[in-house]
Amino acid sequence: MKIKRFGFCNTIIIDKVLDGEAAILIQNAFPTLEKYIDHVHLKNGKPAKVPSNLCNKILANFKKMQKLKDKGINLFFTDIDKIKKQMIEELEKTQNN
Repeated sequence: MKIKRFGFCNTIIIDKVLDGEAAILIQNAFPTLEKYIDHVHLKNGKPAKVPSNLCNKILANFKKMQKLKDKGINLFFTDIDKIKKQMIEELEKTQNN
């Protein structure tokens, strides 16, 4: 729908991940801290890695969405600013203790 309307879509990427196609929902992105990641996703006992070209595409689209957000066009479904603030406060508390 967005591609038909605007000629592009930078909120969702459909690309090959592992053995098939997957939707990467950049619109659902949110900040987190490493301590909240409890495991690495494995495929056949080996860590599943995002190919560098896909990683670059994800980061580029995220940065474009962030720039739009800074201009007042928020395409994120989550309140990334609020979550980021909470993460920074949590890190500061940890560093001060």
